[in-house]
Amino acid sequence: MVYSANHLSSLVGYDISYLYGVANSGGNYYRTFSVPKKSGGKRRISEPLPSLKEIQRWILTYILSPVQVHTHVKSFRMGYGLRANARFHRAQKIVLRLDVLDFFGSIRVKRVADFFLKLGYAKPVATLLAGVCTLNGKLPQGAPTSPALSNLVPWPVDVRLSTFARNEGIRYTRYADDMTFSGEFKPGKVISMASRVLRENGFQLNVKKTNVMGEHQRQLVTGVVVNEKLQVPRGVRRGLRKEVYYIEKFGLTEHVRRMGVSDPKYVSRLRGMAAHILAVNPNDEEAKNALRFLGSL
Repeated sequence: MVYSANHLSSLVGYDISYLYGVANSGGNYYRTFSVPKKSGGKRRISEPLPSLKEIQRWILTYILSPVQVHTHVKSFRMGYGLRANARFHRAQKIVLRLDVLDFFGSIRVKRVADFFLKLGYAKPVATLLAGVCTLNGKLPQGAPTSPALSNLVPWPVDVRLSTFARNEGIRYTRYADDMTFSGEFKPGKVISMASRVLRENGFQLNVKKTNVMGEHQRQLVTGVVVNEKLQVPRGVRRGLRKEVYYIEKFGLTEHVRRMGVSDPKYVSRLRGMAAHILAVNPNDEEAKNALRFLGSL
């Protein structure tokens, strides 16, 4: 437990004036850049500078990590992941996928401070911790503390939606901003309930990303096909097969030249693709062979 601002200062090894500086004008302690999103567009990343990152890692290790995460939250947790989240929804009549609009940005500094208050910290300490973990009044994507806080702060949402799902005899999980319901149900009823619960807790449903998938359609949960056995989408597997085929046929150097590939991490990216396929389906022989071949280059 942290009892005061001075106590926090001594624990993290930084002067108290530095902590207040971060809390009051965090923009000076981050570098911001954009990375492409898989769905198109750009994602804004705010990475803390080394000193602040060290403080946030301390908060993550000693304050956030010991806190229990709701059992239906599968993101950013040791021993969980995309496969664990998807497996829960395998072979269901209906899969409903919902998305939270501006998820990280919706977790404001006051809600983070309230979270620390509920953990038992005095208001001055809770306010300081919240200031150190936020940027411009909200959760920054890129801070070590943000994934854990995004799991923990929406606890009331997860409690209400998991209770609703249990009463309706359906399944529910949340992976960051991606909420999934599966089973046999009326999608409109579930969407209405989820929208209301989100709104009452300071979030908003991203209606453009609502996706209802029946048993005779391809059902995707966090990028994994869940209709029968868990599998990475066919297009991804086919893309890897094609790349490996041409490398075997022409040799790596000639294939790269013919394709005009300038990515220095091209082979590493293909290895990562094969490893991802195997993480979802460890019995995929084609991916095993591709990984062995790529590892020999």
